[in-house]
Amino acid sequence: MTEQQAIEFLTTRRRLGAQKNPDTMRALMRLLGDPQDKLQFVHITGTNGKGSTARMIACILTAAGYKTGLNISPYVQDFKERMTIDGVEIGARELGQVTRQVQKAARQLEQEGLYATAFECTTAAALLWYAQSQCDLVVLEVGIGGRQDATNIIKNTQVACILQVSLDHTDRLGTTVEEIAQEKCGIFKPGCTVVAAGGQLPGVQKIIEERASALKLPLRQPELEDIKVLWSTLRETHIDYGGYEVSLQLAGAHQAGNAAVAVETALALCDKGYEIDDDSILKGLGAAKLPCRIEMLRYDPLFVVDGSHNPGGGAALAASLKAAKVKNTVAIIGMMRDKDAVHYLDALRGCFAQVYTVRASQDDRSFSAQELAAICKGRFARVLEKESLEQALADAQKDGQGVVVCGSFYLAGRAKTLFG
Repeated sequence: MTEQQAIEFLTTRRRLGAQKNPDTMRALMRLLGDPQDKLQFVHITGTNGKGSTARMIACILTAAGYKTGLNISPYVQDFKERMTIDGVEIGARELGQVTRQVQKAARQLEQEGLYATAFECTTAAALLWYAQSQCDLVVLEVGIGGRQDATNIIKNTQVACILQVSLDHTDRLGTTVEEIAQEKCGIFKPGCTVVAAGGQLPGVQKIIEERASALKLPLRQPELEDIKVLWSTLRETHIDYGGYEVSLQLAGAHQAGNAAVAVETALALCDKGYEIDDDSILKGLGAAKLPCRIEMLRYDPLFVVDGSHNPGGGAALAASLKAAKVKNTVAIIGMMRDKDAVHYLDALRGCFAQVYTVRASQDDRSFSAQELAAICKGRFARVLEKESLEQALADAQKDGQGVVVCGSFYLAGRAKTLFG
């Protein structure tokens, strides 16, 4: 199977299955020989910050000399971004090999009346590759939620990380933050250490503590007063957490909290016998980069891309722009229909001189420019609909104004590609 054939198979599967538990994923992995049982994991859930935190943890482990798999979603420009070992994307030959095995198993399941989705097949291919490559540890980001997520078929969780929890995917996870927290705490496994972000909502904090206590799991959690942002720009964030002072190549004060979780994860692994020194922690934190997370591609005139798409992500972008005293910018916004557009846009009130709305993607899962413009009106002074991202970029840059492309990883990734 070629790389192109592999990607076509993995991306053309249905996105969401009808099943409400990981049974299909378990069946798929059994047919593949349960490669996940040969691996050790850091499992990461939460509403915002999963990708950034996962990257920081993976970079720390690589710096410490461990062969480290990293599995994140979504990808931004290249499908192979989703699965890496020590920062190197899966090769074309390896992707073709593992995907061919997954395709065979998926077709066998279909004969038994079970359908493995795009996410399940992609996750299976990644786990198979990590096992064949004999990774020491795998940093694994959940897809949606936790308890019923396809990634939750793993057994050997060393650390379970739960980042900030807020409302998201309410159609699948629950209508309150407490219900969502219950789902996310479903990744806690016997024998693991729980690392939780500081500053959780009271109801969420109670559930994390109760769930960890019920399973007799140690809980590590940063104290907010120990997390210091020394200075921050749209290029980097200089932080100090408990004496770990470092410049992150990730913009936004919120990244300090993510870095604190990464540090606590490394320390939790040390408690379990892994050898991770302070230099490796600092080196890993400083090396971590992730595309389209408040990523500045040009300073003057400003060009920023950000794939965040929920209220927390919108608030983080707004805070970063205000801290950098960014003014008179044009926002190009596109969003998917399953996102909380109203509250995301509320978080960005007052940040832009004008807004251009576009389709985030070319299918019906995206708001049309007209639909999104109707939501934007009343929240921004000037809103214009554009036929395409290309047209919006051309019009926004005519007068040398700064541009912020946001609301969707699909849109931010395309904008970064067009920017060159």
